[in-house]
Amino acid sequence: MAIERTAHPYIVRDSAIYGGERIVEGTRTGVRHIILLFQSGKDPEEVASIHRLSLAQVYDAISYFYDNEEEIEHYVRNESWGAY
Repeated sequence: MAIERTAHPYIVRDSAIYGGERIVEGTRTGVRHIILLFQSGKDPEEVASIHRLSLAQVYDAISYFYDNEEEIEHYVRNESWGAY
């Protein structure tokens, strides 16, 4: 199981989880899952509560999304867990 770090402290890629889709480290929560809730109108505090994450983890996932919109939108559109 290879874990690939990103420039974002809480976001990693684990090839054993969702086919390598970006996740919050130590969880099975994908950045995509956080963004879908955030875009549906949930505030970061609600998203943190739903996924049992810290607020820092949620904001880091949102930041990762804005730095890598094309990648995450790909997963959102295709609900794909394969390699990007």
